[in-house]
Amino acid sequence: MAIHKLAEGPITLTVARVEAQVGNFGPQFAFYGVDDELVYVSEKSTLGQLGRLNLTPESVVGHSIRVEQVKKDGKTFTNIYKVGAGDVAAPSVAAPVAAPVAKLTLPELAGIYSDCVSFAMATLGAKCEAAEIPFTASDLAAAAATLFIRGTR
Repeated sequence: MAIHKLAEGPITLTVARVEAQVGNFGPQFAFYGVDDELVYVSEKSTLGQLGRLNLTPESVVGHSIRVEQVKKDGKTFTNIYKVGAGDVAAPSVAAPVAAPVAKLTLPELAGIYSDCVSFAMATLGAKCEAAEIPFTASDLAAAAATLFIRGTR
């Protein structure tokens, strides 16, 4: 069984089993593929990335996943994507070029931002109030801006 090193590039595999282990760099998970693949991922990255996909180390068995490392700001991150029928694959390096989008007018942008503020208040604001966590208008503005930026790209 060959061990795939993520530094050499991404790997896509159908998970046959996952084992928790302690390696040279601390707690990690060994992902064994049905085609005799093996890749190790740190415990922190595994739990965070699988949680984002609403999966656990137990429930990922049988799913096809893509595991890759990316470098950003001098740090290395491990990403896990679920791939297969009906799933969204990892972003490809050569993504297709999208058709140009018409520029939005200022009133259209203001309407979108207003919706983003409403959603930020209904989600972040309401949840913070329910949990009795203090928050400020700046917190809501940041949440609204995040939604606005994501929604207008």
